[in-house]
Order: sequence, then C-alpha cells, then structure tokens
Amino acid sequence: MVIASIRPSTVDGIKQLAKKIRRERNITHTEALEDASRQAGYENFVHAKRQLTGAGASRGFPVYLSVHWRAPRERNGEPRLEGLRAGREILRVDLARPLSEVVAKHRVSRGRGLQGFRMEYEDHLEHLTNVQGQDEARKALLTAVRSLRFMEATGLQPVTTQRYHDLLRPLEKMPGRDHESQWFDPATEGYVLLDEPYEDALKHHSAERRRWLERNGLRTVSPEWEGIYYPGECLPRLVGPDSALLQHVADALAKVQPVTKPETWPHETGVCGDDFVSPKRQADAKPRRPRPGPSWREHKGATPYGGAAGIPSRWRPTKPMPFDLHQQLAPLMRKLCVGFSWRVSQKLGIARSQLEDWSIMEHKHRHEDAVYDLYYGGPSTPVCKTDVERLEVLATARAIVVRGYNDCRPRRDLLAAIDAAIGEMGKYQKAG
Repeated sequence: MVIASIRPSTVDGIKQLAKKIRRERNITHTEALEDASRQAGYENFVHAKRQLTGAGASRGFPVYLSVHWRAPRERNGEPRLEGLRAGREILRVDLARPLSEVVAKHRVSRGRGLQGFRMEYEDHLEHLTNVQGQDEARKALLTAVRSLRFMEATGLQPVTTQRYHDLLRPLEKMPGRDHESQWFDPATEGYVLLDEPYEDALKHHSAERRRWLERNGLRTVSPEWEGIYYPGECLPRLVGPDSALLQHVADALAKVQPVTKPETWPHETGVCGDDFVSPKRQADAKPRRPRPGPSWREHKGATPYGGAAGIPSRWRPTKPMPFDLHQQLAPLMRKLCVGFSWRVSQKLGIARSQLEDWSIMEHKHRHEDAVYDLYYGGPSTPVCKTDVERLEVLATARAIVVRGYNDCRPRRDLLAAIDAAIGEMGKYQKAG
C-alpha cells in the first residue's frame, strides 16, 4: 500500500501512520505526526486531536471523494513546466446518513455533479477518468459535494429507469431549460426536474415558460438554495406536477449550507494513478481493485484497442476479416436499421459500430473512402421491409462473421447481438 494514499480517521491511526512516515522519510516523530495529521485532513496534530476526540469529532458518516488529474498541455503538445504536472485530490464530506442511503450505488454516475464517479467503497466515491488540471479536479469535488448535499436533504434519487424517463420526457420541450437533471422520490414515487438555467436566459424565456407550464399542468418552485451546476450564475428551479412535493424539496433545500472552496485545501495532493484506500476499506481489511485502464497484450485470439486511465480497452479479433467480406457485410448491417425492439436495435447498432472500428483498423492501408464509407457512408441502402427479409439478411450476416473471424470473445459477442435479433424475428413469426 502506498503510504501517501492512507487517510487515517482516528488519533491512533494518525500515530500509526506517523511511525511509517518517520521510517520512510527519516524525520523526527513530531514532524511525522504533523505530516500524518495533514495527510488525514487536519492542520496539525493538535487540530486532529481536538477534532477527533473532543466536541468537534464527527458524529456523521465520513465519505471521501477522489479525483485524478493531469495538467493540460500547451498547444505545441509539450507539458506545462510550472508547478505539478499530475496529482490526485481528496475531499472529505460528513453525511448525516451512510453514503449508500443517500444514493444507491448503481445511480451514482447518473446524478448531476456525479458524472464520472463510482462508489468504489461504502465511504469512497472515485472519479474514474483523469481531468484536466488541479483546479478542474477541485471544482469536480465541490460540485460532487453539492450533489450529495442535495440528495441528503431531499431524499431524491437520480432517475435511471425508463418509466421515469418517459414521465419526464415532455419537460424536454420546456422553454429556457438548461443544465437540467431528473430526480424521483422513492417515498412517494413522485418526480422532479431540477432546472438550472443562466439568470439572463431565464429572464428571456420567463413569460413563454410560464404559459407553457400552465398549458401542461406543471408547477415550478424557486428554492432558496445555491444549486449544483454553477452557483452564483445559474438559478435553480424545481419543476413537476406535484406542488406538495416541490414545496417539500424546496423547504429541505433552504436548510442546506452553501458548499464553499476551502481557503487551504484540506488534503495533500497525492500521486495521479495511485489507489486511494479509504478508512472504512482499511478497517475492513478489504483489498481494492485498481481503476480500469487500457490493456496492451493479445488474449485468446483478441487484441485490445483504445482505453485510457479509468476507461478499459475494447477488443477486436486479432486475425482480420478479409476486406471483401467487410464489403459484403456492411450493406447487410445497414439494411437492419428498423423493425426491431429498442433492446435489439441497440445491440445491432453497437455491433455495426464495432464492425466499422474493426474494418478501419484491419485495413487502414487502403484508400480512406473505401474503408470509412463501408458501414455508415457511401450510397444509401434500402432497409428490410418484412420479418422474412430481416431473417434472411441476419442469417447471411451471421455466416459472413463466422467465416471471416476466428473464434474469440469479440466474435462471440458480435454473434450474440445477431442471434438476439434472429430470436426476436422467430418469435414474431410464431406469434403471427
């Protein structure tokens, strides 16, 4: 475990960390205590003891938020020379309830201000990808805290289901909307749109917006609260059909204190790419998995491509499919644009996009137009008009994939998408 990633949450923990720091840096025990205390988020050891053992001790549930960053490059591609070039920022927030009760794990990344975060452990939210610069990292942390405070106060959760997306879809036509986010109330099953337009834009659309809300039987409330997206510049508005719910949310938000940037950042910058281990994970002695990242080696007939810090690579068959087979397969995939359920259409769309990626990487030495126009460009192709025709096209496409690629995981995934479409067409025929 990297010592710089340890964030003790007790006085004893600080003392234990100080012993490790003293051995590693060959400094005095007093100096090590000061360093360990700052690493834990306190000004010094006296401040740490006062906060952890006295009246200032946290009575809530501490949650740690982490963001990795790299300094942006100059236009010529060279890194900036002044200051740090990379790091990892930590911010702690004390919640009134456990993190999992404030936001469900599978909904974290769908909340305004939490895009890109995952619940790495029950007391740790980690931003998966690197952001551009230390200032952006700290801005992301403060925005994430505002989102947590919003959910903590209101009990609302980010919308993740098709049911609520359908209910909220009419609000996409609301005049002047901007930076909106969708939320639902698990207690009442009601829903709320949080709209955060810029002040000037809201003034410009105020009359039109009021008439539109009246026509659609919707209500709006202006909470006395800073908002999540851009405090001071945007004006948060709560919109929905339930006046009682809107007022309940507004009353809860009126009690939320503003989230301000600390004059002195409470945690030292860590190493970009290190695996921060939260105090609860340490206490539970649970090893953590590192952030996802790109792969570099072939594996069982597949080759990785793409990927970055926080983003795993995608995979393609190592052995290329001959170009003439791509030329046969591409128009077939274009013919399969309509006539399927949303679920199967998504699968076929992803398969078509993958085939385009694979063909470009396999045959990039060819003339650009010949490769780039295969699956999405070139002359228009008439789509299938009947289920019988779709079944024939799917069967032919499947045979080409089997012939063109050796068995490997990417090929099996591609075939699974085609088989799902074949299965759906078969059900339609039986039902008919």
